[in-house]
Amino acid sequence: MSVGGKALRWMSETDAVNHICEVTEFDEAGAKRALYDEFMAGKVEAHALVAEFTKTNSFWKSHREWQQLDLSLTGWRHSIVEWDNDCILISMNKPHEVLSIVAIGIEFQRADVLGVWPALGRDKTEIAPNKGGRPPEYDREEVDAAIIDYIIDKDPKTRAEVIRALQAEFGEESLPHKRTLEKIVSEVFKRQEARRLRGGKS
Repeated sequence: MSVGGKALRWMSETDAVNHICEVTEFDEAGAKRALYDEFMAGKVEAHALVAEFTKTNSFWKSHREWQQLDLSLTGWRHSIVEWDNDCILISMNKPHEVLSIVAIGIEFQRADVLGVWPALGRDKTEIAPNKGGRPPEYDREEVDAAIIDYIIDKDPKTRAEVIRALQAEFGEESLPHKRTLEKIVSEVFKRQEARRLRGGKS
């Protein structure tokens, strides 16, 4: 499988919203709403780079947490309770059991977005996630796993430390664009900090 091809299959929420704004008269808020509506209608596929699951069984008084990379959001559409700034909260309530999922790093299938909102001209038929340069040639799952492993193993104090470590390990060409990388690291870092505050082990 081509890693670059895999990366080009998806576009970030920011890139999708910017594209919709470019080819329609929507402002950012309107573009986000339109994207959400088409996702809920099943016309645009989406996934999350990282998902943190929490299952609480009130009957047995048990509590379990786990993490998953690359979660398809297709089957969770109607359980979404909040969607804000690249973060989705999913909740499912069953008798004596609550499943909560915090999904971050939301991406949309590029072909679906361009199918619903076609580009205006030939020069816009491929909306690249990076405006300034190299095509994405990184393995997103490998990078995500490395971020999580580094945070858990090294307990870094700053996000910049994580980014420097990733750049040293992978090299510039094997990582996402700097802004995308900073966003992913920031979100994962935030989740790990929240977990520590809840009493979990890092």
